[in-house]
Amino acid sequence: MPSQIAGATMALMAGLGTGPASAQEALEVAVDPALHERVPEEYLDGFTGVYDPQYPPGYFIDENGEMVGYAIDFHKAIAAKLGIPYKAEAAKFAAIITGIMGGRYDSSYFQDTPERREMMDMVALLRSGSSIMVQAGNPTEVDLNELCGHTIGVVTGGKQALDLLPALQADCESAGEEDIDALNFAGLSEVSLAVKTGRVEGWLGDAPNAAYLVRQQPEIFAVAPTADLTGWSAFAFRKGDPLAQLVKEATEQLIADGTYEEIIEGWHMKELALDTPLLNGE
Repeated sequence: MPSQIAGATMALMAGLGTGPASAQEALEVAVDPALHERVPEEYLDGFTGVYDPQYPPGYFIDENGEMVGYAIDFHKAIAAKLGIPYKAEAAKFAAIITGIMGGRYDSSYFQDTPERREMMDMVALLRSGSSIMVQAGNPTEVDLNELCGHTIGVVTGGKQALDLLPALQADCESAGEEDIDALNFAGLSEVSLAVKTGRVEGWLGDAPNAAYLVRQQPEIFAVAPTADLTGWSAFAFRKGDPLAQLVKEATEQLIADGTYEEIIEGWHMKELALDTPLLNGE
């Protein structure tokens, strides 16, 4: 097997740019024979990434009905470096973690948290965090540090719903201020519509998703002035899955050969780059 793939390259069709209308570019990713040799037998036929494709720019459906996004570009590039096939499937976010842990899917991509590391192995590729998307002009002057008494939407099962919003709610209680009126939504499409129509004053979500939507519709949306860029976005795997370590090493090579930079620059996310990928924060 190594002799057959040594020196080989795989053409990665990566949708680079600011959205679904962007041009397609081919990235040549060289297979690493040493990494391929270590791929577990069950993954030689490929691995499956699963996404809820309504979270641009990470993963979404373009005008051609194809699932695209920077997370999928990274998954494709990593698979190419490992010399194995890759396919993407769609599922609702609430079912993804249980699907990975139950063996239905191999990997996904979302925010890295200590709680998730207890269940899964997380390979972080980018800085991430939270911001609040509001109506253009921020008519009710929403601010991440002053949410008491405001109506705020979150996505069920997301980091903001599980960790950040409860912490902010506790701050309101400690200060003796009015609670945050929190509304849960199934996904980005629903909560962004709620912001647009004024059902909620803002959406507390992943900073890259909010920034992407604002770039697409600046006349409708804006980002509130304060953000919390203190976390990481990561690929998630079943606890103990050897593929996680291989993905970390493959990403190190993608950083070294320039593919990593090419992908994040194509999606205008250079400010979120990491110098090296992190496995469970290390």
